[in-house]
Amino acid sequence: MSRLCLTMMVALVSMPSHAHLVGPASSEFHWWHVDPVAVALLLVMGVAYAIGIRRQSRRSQSDAAAFKRRQWYFWAGWLTLGIALASPLDPLGEQLFAAHMLQHEVMMLITAPLLILSRPGAAMLRGVPRMVGLGAGALLRGHGLRWFWAWLATPLVAWLVHFAVLWGWHLPALFSAGLENTWVHALQHLSFFWVALLFWWALVRARQNGSAVGVLYLFTTAVHASVLGALLTFSPEVWYAPYLRTAPAWGLSALEDQQLGGLIMWVPSGLVYVVAALMEVASYMRNSARRAEQIDSARGAGHAQQ
Repeated sequence: MSRLCLTMMVALVSMPSHAHLVGPASSEFHWWHVDPVAVALLLVMGVAYAIGIRRQSRRSQSDAAAFKRRQWYFWAGWLTLGIALASPLDPLGEQLFAAHMLQHEVMMLITAPLLILSRPGAAMLRGVPRMVGLGAGALLRGHGLRWFWAWLATPLVAWLVHFAVLWGWHLPALFSAGLENTWVHALQHLSFFWVALLFWWALVRARQNGSAVGVLYLFTTAVHASVLGALLTFSPEVWYAPYLRTAPAWGLSALEDQQLGGLIMWVPSGLVYVVAALMEVASYMRNSARRAEQIDSARGAGHAQQ
């Protein structure tokens, strides 16, 4: 997780200085007005992974099926990240709040969990120049940083950080600042994606530790994300003034655009979290049954020896 976060932070913090300007700079809309820097970063990320995974494949893999599955997860996550940042969805987010919400949902609910499941950190470090990989590896192996990541990825801390980032950036003043200032918007993208990686990583760690806290973790997130979506949907006022200038060109009032964006946040995100929570319940029940069988088998073996 820490390796992946380091790679993503370096990439996203370097996002272009000319994207996501609402107003005169973006008055002429182009479907493929995508940022070449974002495209270049995606290509570097893909090439580094492809090289690294080829080097990994030369080593013996104890579980070839799992190794292939993780590759599928990575490329699916990489593709959806490209859809979010380097497709017509990106310039459309300058014009419509609903498109902007869809972009964030893709990154946070599809890309982030896929990349966490793919565990690409080791492969990507092997795919970069040797000195870069060794330096990053040495940094990440530091005791202090490892302790910090372990603390940050505890479910309670990750939940609070996710809550604060999600709600904080949707405050009208902060969100509108991101629409008017490219560096603020780059920070917004970075924090949304980083906190999504943290959120799903904390869930994976909780499951690996045999904890059922992931169920509560997901259900409560579904609740607060749905509340935010509902507030956007039913608000009688437009929260984000910059869209007053752009939404009408697409046949929507700014309020209708906001309502649609609120529904995108409310329904799909709530559904994803609830489905994930139900999957956690099923996983916990299977693991509990498996542990019970192991205990019964151990007791049976003990009685047989007696």
